[in-house]
This record gives sequence, C-alpha cells and structure tokens, in this order.
Amino acid sequence: MTVLRCIGTAAGLTTILLACATVVFAAPKANQRTGEKPCREGMLGIVSMLDAKTDDSDNYRDAYSAIVETCGPIAPAPKPKEPPPSRAACRDLAMAMVDLVEDGKMNTKAFVKARDDFALACPPR
Repeated sequence: MTVLRCIGTAAGLTTILLACATVVFAAPKANQRTGEKPCREGMLGIVSMLDAKTDDSDNYRDAYSAIVETCGPIAPAPKPKEPPPSRAACRDLAMAMVDLVEDGKMNTKAFVKARDDFALACPPR
C-alpha cells in the first residue's frame, strides 16, 4: 500500500511539474512583436483620435505606446523632442504606417523609419 501511495504521489508531482513547464515555455517572450492586423487597427484608432482631436486621452497614450513599442522590427524607440513639433503631420504619418502594413512591409526598415517619424512628431500630450 505504501509503495502505491508513493507511486501515486510521484505521478501527481510529475504531472504538476509538466503543467508548470508548459505554461512557462508557452508564455510570450518579452520581444514578441504584434501582428499586422492589431497594428493596423491600432494605427487606424490613432488616426480616428487625431481626427477627433482626442490625442490627449489615455486611449491615445496606450495606442501610441503599443504601436511604437511592439509594431514592426525591434529597434530602439526614439525619444520624443521637447517641446514636441507641430502635430499637423501626425495623421499623414500614421496613415503612412497603415499603407506600409497594407503593402506587407511592416517588417522592413521603411516601416521602422515611418514608425520613428511618427513617434518623434506625435507623442502623447
């Protein structure tokens, strides 16, 4: 009876360890990038907020961070200038990123440049 109890306990512990290992190794990596669809939707959300002049909202701040930090190839994000330049070009800069995504060029240097131009000109207020 004692042997069976030990075998049962060992089997239970093994199952728990395997489950924990699966969760740890299946967790997203810190450098995992967002896909084209969520990035495109985020960029279009940015355009809508710019059109509605709500680019001083928490939603804009969250969308801006998500786009600049997770869309496209990994590259250091540029530091926004102080004071920020005119926001007149922000809509066009966001649409340039949308165009690159729709052309299948999100993982290119051209996208990184467009993303950096947007990040510099259009930081949250």
